[in-house]
Amino acid sequence: MAALQVLEATFAAEGLHVLGFFSNDFGNQGGSGEQIDACSSKYKITFDEFDLGHVIDPDGAGPLVARPVFQWLAAQPNPGPATAPEPKWNFDKYLIGRDGKLVAHWPSATWPGDDPNNAADSFETSPVVIAIKAELAK
Repeated sequence: MAALQVLEATFAAEGLHVLGFFSNDFGNQGGSGEQIDACSSKYKITFDEFDLGHVIDPDGAGPLVARPVFQWLAAQPNPGPATAPEPKWNFDKYLIGRDGKLVAHWPSATWPGDDPNNAADSFETSPVVIAIKAELAK
């Protein structure tokens, strides 16, 4: 979450806003309300965060019970680079343009900034940061 906060702090004045949607649809990794609050406090999160809720149909049997925003995302043409618009795990990232269109979707493994596990990575070379800058420049 700290990397997402860096994106918010870096680009908020230009119009980017990070939204955090918590879910226990993936191995109960979203946590409890208390755990989420503690994590948000630890990382000094200022972006909007939403209560726990579904982001996918949790049992796969339908009908889709995901939050409306995730129903909308699932119905959009896939802009990539992720293989499908539906999240496959926590921390999937979506970039929505000022025109309301889904611009890009990255899987959870894509770091949204300077990846601390990759010495060759930098904030400026992050595909998420590059896409944000391109979209903000429009």
